[in-house]
Amino acid sequence: MLTRKELYNMFGWRTKRHLVVIESDDWGTIRMPSHEVYKEFLRHGIHVDRDPYCRYDNLATKHDLENLFDVLQSVKDKNGHPAVITANTLSANPVFDKIKESNFTQYFFEPFTETLKRDAAHADAFAMWKQGMAAGVFHPQSHGREHLYVKKWLKTLREGDPVTRTAFDLGMGIDFPCGSVD
Repeated sequence: MLTRKELYNMFGWRTKRHLVVIESDDWGTIRMPSHEVYKEFLRHGIHVDRDPYCRYDNLATKHDLENLFDVLQSVKDKNGHPAVITANTLSANPVFDKIKESNFTQYFFEPFTETLKRDAAHADAFAMWKQGMAAGVFHPQSHGREHLYVKKWLKTLREGDPVTRTAFDLGMGIDFPCGSVD
């Protein structure tokens, strides 16, 4: 007996070729702003080290992208085309100072390209995105505006939840803290 998913996909595209699909989520979003912030979470007893999203997920630097693109270009298919990564991209991040100025009653956001410009380590990253796209190894696609349930996040911040507030003060742009708390 076929499952519902198998029935749904029965008439879809097929191939006998062996394919590898590389797709990666949440490009452009602030998950873990920096290694210093990571260490600060640990000092606050928030175990981000136990959560792979918080442990490894951050904005890609120019150097990160250069290395990624070098690897992708080193692998070719039978027609000489390089490997491609599909980057599921979130287009915006919170503007923390404006949100704080509103006493957590209003939400403000900026395009992730503006977020990248705020930090010297990421200032040239978007230019690398463009280079990767031109080289045919980097394919961004929309994944949404941000991973944030704004209404709930602002309410939790107004209520003074200490873990959420610590995450906010450290520039983490998500509505749930990663890791466990001592």
